[in-house]
Amino acid sequence: MEAPESMEWLSLTPGLLIGVLALLVPGLLVTLAARLKGFDAFALAPAVSIAIIAVSAIVAGSLGIDWALWVPLAAGALVALVAGGVVALARRLGIADFPGERSAADSTPQRRGRRAPWSETSGARRWMPAEHRGGVLSRGKWFSRGQATYWVSFLVAALLMARTIKNSLGGPEWFSQTLDNNFHLNAVRFIAETHNGSSFFVNAMTTGQGPIPYYPAAWHDFVSLIFMGTGQGSVPAATNAAIFAIAGIAWPLSMLFLVRATMRFNLPAVLAAGPILTGFTAFPFLLIKFGVLYPNFLGIALLPAGVGIVINFFRMSRVRRVDTVQCIVLGIPVALGVGLAHPNALMSLLVIAVPVAVVRAVLQIGGGIMRRSRWWAVLLQVVAIAALLAAVWFLWGVIRPAPGASTWGPSSSDTLAFGEALVNSPVSEVSPQWVVSALVVIGALAILYARRNHWLVLSYGVLVYFYISVRWLKWDQDRMWITGVWYNDPFRVAALLPVLAIPLAVVAIHWLSEALMNSRLSARWSGRRRPVMKKTVGIVAMILLAGYTQAVGPMKEMVGQTYATYQPRADSQLITTDELDVIDHVNALVPRDQKIVTMPWNGGGLAYALAGRHVTASHALYIPTPSVDIINHSLNEAGSDPKVCSAVHQENARYVLDFGKKEVNHGDHSGQYAGLADLEQRGLATTVYQAGDAKLLKITACGEN
Repeated sequence: MEAPESMEWLSLTPGLLIGVLALLVPGLLVTLAARLKGFDAFALAPAVSIAIIAVSAIVAGSLGIDWALWVPLAAGALVALVAGGVVALARRLGIADFPGERSAADSTPQRRGRRAPWSETSGARRWMPAEHRGGVLSRGKWFSRGQATYWVSFLVAALLMARTIKNSLGGPEWFSQTLDNNFHLNAVRFIAETHNGSSFFVNAMTTGQGPIPYYPAAWHDFVSLIFMGTGQGSVPAATNAAIFAIAGIAWPLSMLFLVRATMRFNLPAVLAAGPILTGFTAFPFLLIKFGVLYPNFLGIALLPAGVGIVINFFRMSRVRRVDTVQCIVLGIPVALGVGLAHPNALMSLLVIAVPVAVVRAVLQIGGGIMRRSRWWAVLLQVVAIAALLAAVWFLWGVIRPAPGASTWGPSSSDTLAFGEALVNSPVSEVSPQWVVSALVVIGALAILYARRNHWLVLSYGVLVYFYISVRWLKWDQDRMWITGVWYNDPFRVAALLPVLAIPLAVVAIHWLSEALMNSRLSARWSGRRRPVMKKTVGIVAMILLAGYTQAVGPMKEMVGQTYATYQPRADSQLITTDELDVIDHVNALVPRDQKIVTMPWNGGGLAYALAGRHVTASHALYIPTPSVDIINHSLNEAGSDPKVCSAVHQENARYVLDFGKKEVNHGDHSGQYAGLADLEQRGLATTVYQAGDAKLLKITACGEN
């Protein structure tokens, strides 16, 4: 099937607008109430919104309130009242930035040292103890020239991301032809039909009559709001609109907040940040292609916002934009948003935070030794940090999937894994990304030379360690303990690397541009000409990086692979074009109150998401009811076994989708569905509609009642 014309993409506009509304408004109410302003208020809004969406879905489900768009909007208003009250009270009591509020007037360094390879205005001097002092708290403005630069960078990132996502997805109605999409698409339909998006209820779709386990449904709640809001739209279209919203809005805003939290960058670095954050194949594109891992995709898109909060809370940047109480008030919903998107995204946030906390503890101890801080305060802070590290250790053994779901084994050598991380070739899926990889290395070297922002290099090193481990460690080398949090899946860990590689690359652009502007070649660009030079360098860097990251081999390879994963073809691994044709006719041929017998491994279960008809198996990993189990194993014995027709009547299942024996991921589960074979040959069913070898059958052996 050929890709649709560009004009057909406009059909996603209503869904995208609803997605942007749901993604920004609830969180923006809270961030504004917490006294954030301008770009920072918008940058944190998506993470807070996702938390509000997921939590309000749980609360609404427990209270019997139908799930709808007004629920998270109302919840956002309530949370905003609480957040605003806490921040206002803290400021009234003078404890908003405890343990000691600093202003720009107090920021004069007590000791000057040799200049680092970037200017004073950028916020870095070698040996300057900014991290010891905890940085300057800069109360934001509603708008400034600096914020304008970030908005330009965001706009560039959004446009580049929209272009790449469009080319990757192929069509507004196309969907990922992968195993897990059985669940993801059907869950959206299930939430819309039951009006219950609670993470403690969504799994009822697949658990038969058994207990309902928890499932992080933030992604499905978000997509369901788009699906229900568009009225006549389809589940795949709503899903694709959500992909555009998360990849094109949430991810750039979240990452640019982390960039702002890292240090005060110059104009060329900020402008370059836009194309840089869209230029890594490992995220978001890898998780859109593989799996498909939409919940992880959402969690990692929000992760940089959480890291930015951590940096502000531990005062690891010379200029802080969020005070202590704001970090707590906003950090809680941001962490919830990351964790309710996917628990391993929250654990990834803690992994990144550990080196930050350790560096802060070392600095506090050093401050006590040098008598810059009171010993009692140092002791309390170090004890608190130690307690945090102990909590992370405890959670490491608790917040993880069951061992049975973490069966990925080692798949490469340690040297190959290190090389993949070094050149940003995730799981060797694409060619090395030389340009961004060189920038990451330069950024790390610049940080080590300047002796500031050590946390960034250390945390990135920790992520690289986990990537090498998940690719290389054997089972008897504590593989389950070390990487089981991520299902022992290298794709999930690979997607984390850009979260810190991007700030390192931006540091490199800052260092290189400062070196250029301070060189003899630019000596004549002094005085009033210098701002012109900065803008020129920034625009050139932005254009060059946009070209190098978007138009070269690795990104083209990833786009091509993703396109092939979504493209409906005669040999698609989940649903072929003939099978899609049959599903397109289900609405007209199957009464709404009738259920369809399906085998989920060959895509039949997606009749629920695509046609709105209930199926016996909505996901490959499901628990059948006793009657469905009888149908799966014995339907072709309906002529001789009375309990088969009894099961058919109990399920009200009068139709069967016969999509053959070809299964996704080249599996063979025919033994579990032996009862669905040879129904026509035995005179138990007749064909209602057929396209190629794909058939919709009607069961005739059990009468009409």
